[in-house]
Amino acid sequence: MPLDLALSDLSRLSRVRQVLADNDPNGQFTSLGMAEVHISDDVLTQLTDVIDRHLALAGRVAGQETQVRMIVDPVLIRRESADLKQRVEELLSGRYSVTRVTLDDGHPILHADEGILDAAAAASEGADVIVSVGGGTITDVAKIAAERAGVPVHVVVQTAASVDGYTDNFAVVLQNGVKTTLPSRWPEAVLTDTRVIAEAPHYLNASGFGELLSMYAAPGDWYLASRMGMDPKYAPVLLEMLSLCGEGVEEWSGGVGTGDPQACANLATALAMRGIVTGVGGTTASLSGMEHLISHMFDMVNGELHEPTGLHGAQVGVGSVIRAAAWEVFCERRQQEGLDMDRMFPAIDWLEDGVKAGFDWLDASGRIAAECWGRYRSKLNLWLGQRTRIEAAFADWDALKAEHDQLVFGSHQIASYLYRAGAPMRFTDLDPAPSAERLHWVVGNCQYMRERFTVADLLTLAGWWDDEGVARVLARVDEACKAAEGTE
Repeated sequence: MPLDLALSDLSRLSRVRQVLADNDPNGQFTSLGMAEVHISDDVLTQLTDVIDRHLALAGRVAGQETQVRMIVDPVLIRRESADLKQRVEELLSGRYSVTRVTLDDGHPILHADEGILDAAAAASEGADVIVSVGGGTITDVAKIAAERAGVPVHVVVQTAASVDGYTDNFAVVLQNGVKTTLPSRWPEAVLTDTRVIAEAPHYLNASGFGELLSMYAAPGDWYLASRMGMDPKYAPVLLEMLSLCGEGVEEWSGGVGTGDPQACANLATALAMRGIVTGVGGTTASLSGMEHLISHMFDMVNGELHEPTGLHGAQVGVGSVIRAAAWEVFCERRQQEGLDMDRMFPAIDWLEDGVKAGFDWLDASGRIAAECWGRYRSKLNLWLGQRTRIEAAFADWDALKAEHDQLVFGSHQIASYLYRAGAPMRFTDLDPAPSAERLHWVVGNCQYMRERFTVADLLTLAGWWDDEGVARVLARVDEACKAAEGTE
């Protein structure tokens, strides 16, 4: 039965909570700890009222003695030609004692590594409120800072519709040079200024649209993981909530490419609901499959080599085309060649040296190789323990494939949506664009990035993820992109 829920219910989160409570038979969902989401073109007028409400709930009195830390990065963000951060600081200073905390690690895009997290937490000690103003990384850093420093109120001022992480209780951080997603805390409120979003550089909104499209790719990996005993948290109700995010996307996606204010507001609203789905589900798996592993692996490589990091959402959009193509190729090869089930369950010992050796060019110390091998080994151990269930899933292949394909789009369809929105379809469309060699390596090794099970693992275990196999998938991606452009 369809959920009695709409995107407009973001303005009354109590309704979202009720729907979740009514559709959680296993009692697995995390409580929705965020109280308010406001998305409008005059949202800043609500800033101090929102803070006052949450200070009162925390048992604190609002006034000039209230200690507010405004956490930002050095990037200049404009609203109608004015400095947005300066405007927010002026609004806050009229009522509270405000300290601006500017975090800068010397990179064009801030990295949420341990040094930055420590600096943010230290600067937040003794604060009553954190107001983070910026994109996804600043928001995640502020979540960690609020948690570590025991700050009772965190209000997010969202400045880009580039990711969906503003409205969840996770933070994407760097650990030992490898990107990972950690449980964090919910912000009390998220304020999204749609005028700022619409005026933002197109590449930011295009990145957000790329992030949005993972909802047509990642659920396939989550379903496969569930059927094969690799993830017990699979919850169809979360996918039903995600379907709300795509309502009307075929009509408004083109407006993202032209900076249409309503289309940008629709994008921000859809991403806000996505963040809630991720947060309450207790896992990012509903929206984070192979396409996210590819993006995180690129970030890891670029960070290790001290090279510029690309926009996560844009990489995810391109990765979604790759993920769709990977599934199509797996299905074709299964049909043409069949699966050697004994090969699908290898002895772990003889894999270790080969996996680790693949990272030698990146980190001679072996640190990253050890981190990635540890994660992959955990995944393999779980896989080996589920052989009976996995064999049964493949024995029921027609039903498995049909159910999977109801949850996702094909490579051609995803590419066409990206093209319509003016978003990158290929990694050569990105800035910075990786070399063909690096793209090939990242795609071929993304399965070692995390414990998460994806179609890349199926290709690896089937023996189809060698250089030729990766090239076959990337050729399928090129076909999809040419079809979207009409140049096929």
